[in-house]
Amino acid sequence: MKKLTLLALSAVVLASTSAVASDFTGFGVGVGVGTTKYEDAKRISNVDLIADYGFNHGQNVVGIVEGKLKPHNSTLVDNANSKVQQKGRLGVGYLLGYRATPSVLPYAKVSAEIVKFDATDHYDGLVIKTTETKAGYGLGAGVKANLAPNFELGLEYLRTSHKFDGENVKGNTFSTNASYRF
Repeated sequence: MKKLTLLALSAVVLASTSAVASDFTGFGVGVGVGTTKYEDAKRISNVDLIADYGFNHGQNVVGIVEGKLKPHNSTLVDNANSKVQQKGRLGVGYLLGYRATPSVLPYAKVSAEIVKFDATDHYDGLVIKTTETKAGYGLGAGVKANLAPNFELGLEYLRTSHKFDGENVKGNTFSTNASYRF
């Protein structure tokens, strides 16, 4: 019954969005809210500021260049021996999508990110602090829907990989975003 209800609600949303014409092109600004789970770390919350520009590649193919800024800090590990924080993140991504309907755009995404990590470790009475700003990458997929003229909502999954203190730091991000397109 739950699956049937979810399917019916999805059909209603897709049917209602197909009535609003949008081509997902032009300049847009928005905000994203999500959660990231890094391997061997806590789940963190994300609030991202987003700016993007979309352009046509053909009749139904859209490319979007996107910039994201996470201006706040998040704690990944906090125990008696160590504390690791993410001190912000800046990303530039490219989304390549296909208009499934005039108002629904599923897409694939590739991104480059710069992340600052800060760690404090305690070993035998010594305190060791490490701060590194490293580049990483992300691969993912998502969907954008135009629910009203110039207003888009989106869902996205992104798998990221960064290096910190000689280790690979891999994360899974699930987010939703709202954008206004000019």
